[in-house]
Amino acid sequence: GAFPPLRVGPTSCNRRCRARPGEAREEPMGAANGCCVKRQDEDQPFLTKASRCESWHSIPDAEEQWAFFEELMSEKGDNEQAPEAASGSDVSRKRATWYRLRANSRPLALVPEEALADSRAGKPPPPTTTLNKEDEQYQPMVSDLVRTVQEAWTDKRSMPGALDSDLERLLAEGFPELEEWTTQEVCLRMLRAVQGDQETAASMLIKAIECRVRDRQLYATMVCEVTCDIRVIGRDKCDRPTVYMCARSQKRPLKEMTPQIILAFEAAVKLSQGHGNGQVALIADMHKFSTALNMDPYGLKDLAGSFGTVFADRFNSILIVDFSFLAQSIWSMMKPLISERTSKKINFVAMKEARDICQATFTGPTCERILSAFDINRDRGTTEEEREDHARRTAICDVPLGVVRPTDVAG
Repeated sequence: GAFPPLRVGPTSCNRRCRARPGEAREEPMGAANGCCVKRQDEDQPFLTKASRCESWHSIPDAEEQWAFFEELMSEKGDNEQAPEAASGSDVSRKRATWYRLRANSRPLALVPEEALADSRAGKPPPPTTTLNKEDEQYQPMVSDLVRTVQEAWTDKRSMPGALDSDLERLLAEGFPELEEWTTQEVCLRMLRAVQGDQETAASMLIKAIECRVRDRQLYATMVCEVTCDIRVIGRDKCDRPTVYMCARSQKRPLKEMTPQIILAFEAAVKLSQGHGNGQVALIADMHKFSTALNMDPYGLKDLAGSFGTVFADRFNSILIVDFSFLAQSIWSMMKPLISERTSKKINFVAMKEARDICQATFTGPTCERILSAFDINRDRGTTEEEREDHARRTAICDVPLGVVRPTDVAG
């Protein structure tokens, strides 16, 4: 069967450990970064390590002593009231609905341990404001790009029939995405992605804003149905969050899997702020790839559209492992949809080379998790439940795989 639907909550992932013969079954909690932790009391301000069962698929405890915390919501929280909610008008009710959705948006419940080292208050360090040479070259284009995008959306909203009913309804509730996605940082990222082509950058940004509006609830709630094992598995040596997925875990067609893919990268991007220059790495393990589940040209186009706009210039590296002959047809459809800049970052490798690259690219705890993922997904004797447990146990945050118990805390 497929992964069960899970609602993602503000806590960590969980695993069920096997017990050795004659021992009681343990229920360790939250296993990010290669170790398990157990909370003895919700009111206690500290966490202690739980013992780990020595099953073949357990990841050895890392030498580092990890600290864990939950990222707090903004102080605004419940104290704010939805504007004009009591006026009774349709527009007011729509805006109140949108406002509540935005107000209830939560940060990732689990923040990697590196952020705690930077700030004991649990807040990640602020992103750098210094422009590199490439951004300095494109910075004079930003104001024109912003104006072009804003005018394009003004025209769209004023022109009858330019927007479909779903988009019109969402925009009637509010349009914060326009301001959020026309900042200097976003505009420079779009310009970098297309080497300064303003016209293409404007088209990409308009499309990215549309994608964010259509998926507003997905991005705000960070909730989806779990259909595969894609997750943020750790960081590379340059602090870039790394997303891992194995094709063996896919149980649904690509279109149904897309929300989880989007949330995995959204989580990685959130974790990259202030770390790793805002970029992420991807390891796509193509072992047991199913052509039948992915031969959907419309699904591929939609997914590529999001990655080419919302996540433009977010990828530092893409490692594709054991790319089979059957997957060639999918690549032939995807390649025209991928920018030249991104295509140069893709590396197709066999399993042996992938292991060598991981050992050179990732620190001990993350490398252990990735290598153990390679192993368990190639072991014919493992059950689907064991692979699901392993995926949750090796995720460093609660999005998108979700949680099992509300008392779990990890980083």
